[in-house]
Amino acid sequence: MKKSILLLLSTCLLLISLNGCQTASTMNSQSLFGNQQALRLTIPYHIKRFDSAIANDSFSMNILSNTGEGLMRLNENHQPVLGIASQITVSSDQTVYTFHLREAKWSDGSSVTAQDFEKTWKRTLAKSTQSPNAYLFFSIINAESYHHGEVDESKVGIHAIDEKTFEVRLKQPMRQFLNLITCTPFLPQKADHLNKHGATFGTDPTQMVYNGPFVISGISETGTIVLNKNRSYWDQKNVTLEKTYFYVSNNAVRNLNLYNANQIDMTRIHDEFTKAYHQSPEFHRIQTSATQYIRFNEQNHFLQNKKIRQAINLAIDRHRLVQQIHNEAEPAGGLIPPTMKGENQSFREEHPLPAPSMDIQRAKQLFQEGLTELGLQKAPERLVLLSYEDERKQLAIELKKQLKEHLGLNVLLNTTSRSEKLTLEESGKFDMTLSDWAATYPDPITMLETFTTHHPQNTGKYSDSPYDETIKRAINSSSVSQQMNYLRQAERFLLVDDQAFIPLYYVNETYLLKSHIKKFVRHPFGIPNSLRYVQIVEQ
Repeated sequence: MKKSILLLLSTCLLLISLNGCQTASTMNSQSLFGNQQALRLTIPYHIKRFDSAIANDSFSMNILSNTGEGLMRLNENHQPVLGIASQITVSSDQTVYTFHLREAKWSDGSSVTAQDFEKTWKRTLAKSTQSPNAYLFFSIINAESYHHGEVDESKVGIHAIDEKTFEVRLKQPMRQFLNLITCTPFLPQKADHLNKHGATFGTDPTQMVYNGPFVISGISETGTIVLNKNRSYWDQKNVTLEKTYFYVSNNAVRNLNLYNANQIDMTRIHDEFTKAYHQSPEFHRIQTSATQYIRFNEQNHFLQNKKIRQAINLAIDRHRLVQQIHNEAEPAGGLIPPTMKGENQSFREEHPLPAPSMDIQRAKQLFQEGLTELGLQKAPERLVLLSYEDERKQLAIELKKQLKEHLGLNVLLNTTSRSEKLTLEESGKFDMTLSDWAATYPDPITMLETFTTHHPQNTGKYSDSPYDETIKRAINSSSVSQQMNYLRQAERFLLVDDQAFIPLYYVNETYLLKSHIKKFVRHPFGIPNSLRYVQIVEQ
């Protein structure tokens, strides 16, 4: 009955008048409908900087990856294919990659060179850049040592042999290397532009040059970003989309209203809205490479106790979370989602974990044992749970309710913007935090390595030497089978032996897309979309 009322209320919300809202049409209606090959999307916040070295959110990365192109790019089937590289030569030991560049142009008409790649990659690695993405390059010889200031940049295995030949030397073979370099941090920037703009690079995207399918042609005062087709792009004859508009709007109900008013072409939907639209031909659902989980602040003495962490894990009803909060998700038994590759099948199929279950009686027992080990009569007065101010706020509210109901824990919610949440995490101002790490490429190691001691994304400061060693062995493994075995051990150690995190659910994305939008490619990992494939047909 409760769900029926909620669904009726949601349906009524869709009928609310758009009066009083700033709609897409008030921003740029004439240009929207005057161009048939125009796509209208939304982003949840203003993007202030467009720099592939420091971008670490999916929305800015998405725009950068559609205005730039790396040596490799993802095709419509999410496989790496040649981009700026026209040919690749790989050494017999699979540690030296030689890329031969095609005659590609920047949007100002100048040639894309191997020096552009060398300059950009080394800039991302430089300690002074403070790039959150530097670790992605650490499979390259001396990249990590250079990042820490231990060797000169000339020692890094990144070299422009000549204008059209680019060489990369790896520390050991990496089977997903070509997948890895489709990611945003590996895009080139024009070397002389980096030199010219220095610390202000990326702050005015209209003054930048681009080598991808699109260029950023303007940003309005309200934050709307406009992409135009790049006429200098080497493969522009196979790009039919002329314009893309990204409007700033972070309200799910408002976005759905805009979609129903034919003012935007795509919108993500959640919770009760999925029930209302599930039978629509415009409804889409994809498996992503993201897992929603709780990460602990390991500096919190109370949460350092393993039995306390285990109790919290057993006190959570994941099926209730999925049914009430994110009904297209899948309760998670581990960190690695089903989309991650194993040796021959998905990693999750090859290395299954028990289905997640709630056991309140056992949770209460472990909780009391943990309090005794800590010498406490009761739990702290409150624990701070960091969350986002988007739809995941409801997830945090439900977790707070369950932990109070099942363990008597008082959880204080701190729901904030993404940027503020990252700042609070980096400064350790939390006890628990909702995390939804999405893989940059389809290999389990990209998620498991975030729990190693010195990883930049290890905001909870988790540290275990044997775990670090297991990940190191996985990286240095001579065979895929051996590597997957080490990764299986690593995940089970985190989850079973140490309860270092609490998996909640594997994230599946649901969205509505206008039926006249074809080939809207949504990738499960790495960049969200490849807009170069989009085609808009007559309605």
